[in-house]
Amino acid sequence: MSLAIDVDTVTDVLLANGWHKVKGASFGMDAYEYMYQGEVVLGGGQAAGVSSTGAEWTEPNGAHIACPVNAILAVKVKAKRKAAMKQTSS
Repeated sequence: MSLAIDVDTVTDVLLANGWHKVKGASFGMDAYEYMYQGEVVLGGGQAAGVSSTGAEWTEPNGAHIACPVNAILAVKVKAKRKAAMKQTSS
């Protein structure tokens, strides 16, 4: 079984310092690396404890947040729409 979290529906991200609001559909995941002057200085997975996958998003105030995926404790997602119940006539 998979939890299948749709990244387009993430509304909030829980980090160690609390919940962070995600602006629109700005949440995304990709390779996570540290760069300096255009060069990779530490690629994800090259050092113990450094994830090879990261997440990033923009907060409503315009702040851009990026972190290794293992820093995420939980996410909130938009509620799924309930399928309309069809009434059958007898």
